[in-house]
Amino acid sequence: MGYGLADVLPMLVLCYYTPKGSTLILEQPGIHLHPMAQADLADLLIEVITERNLQILIESHSEHLLNRLQRRVAEEKIAADQTALYFCRYIDGASKIDRLEMDEFGNIANWPENFFGDEMGDLFAMTEAQRERQKRTEG
Repeated sequence: MGYGLADVLPMLVLCYYTPKGSTLILEQPGIHLHPMAQADLADLLIEVITERNLQILIESHSEHLLNRLQRRVAEEKIAADQTALYFCRYIDGASKIDRLEMDEFGNIANWPENFFGDEMGDLFAMTEAQRERQKRTEG
């Protein structure tokens, strides 16, 4: 059994054996899992939230978990008002917490700047570099 699975297995048992209506606090669930497994973990958490009436507070840096949650809101598997997303940052010696506003389509209106790094900037720059390179080799 891999480290990621061994790490997440106790959490899965807890989700299914804790009394219905309980609140669970999970720190970095699936941190050592493959990105697809992190997304699948979001589905599992949505399942136990809806079927077992659990409230789960999750601290995570996983964009895969968050993206899957947004997708499931868009697909109406879970309602946006059943979720609450917060972004924590450290400014001038103090922690600041901002609520991220997710609509019923899974869109987040107030993404913090560079929340996922500069993924779009990197993709744009790579596409431009490829285009320029193709022009040089063709012409």
